[in-house]
Amino acid sequence: MPEILSSELFHTIKEELPNNQAELKKVNGIVVYEILKDGKPAGTYTMDLKSPPGDVYEGTPKAGAKPNVTVTIEDEVFVALAAGELDPVKAFMSGKVKAKGNIMLLQKLSNILKNVNAKAKL
Repeated sequence: MPEILSSELFHTIKEELPNNQAELKKVNGIVVYEILKDGKPAGTYTMDLKSPPGDVYEGTPKAGAKPNVTVTIEDEVFVALAAGELDPVKAFMSGKVKAKGNIMLLQKLSNILKNVNAKAKL
């Protein structure tokens, strides 16, 4: 498996969830990220933000839970989005981000990523 640059970012998001409870309540869903490296699957991460305090972990949703939205994204693109270097709407419209399900959750999730970006050293 190739090294996933965003794995540290997912770890930081998990650490910061307790500081983002108001934003977490707005999301109130499960988001699965299918991370790609050069177009090939490299890892899967789940952000379970259904109930406080929330959880972020490698793998598919636990206990057979269904994701509200599944995002397929290149590793480098996710890192750039989280760092604020790439506009999420433009990335989605240009096909750099593919999403199935309730894509409006991703807009709510962007505030959590902005807060994490302020803490992370990307």
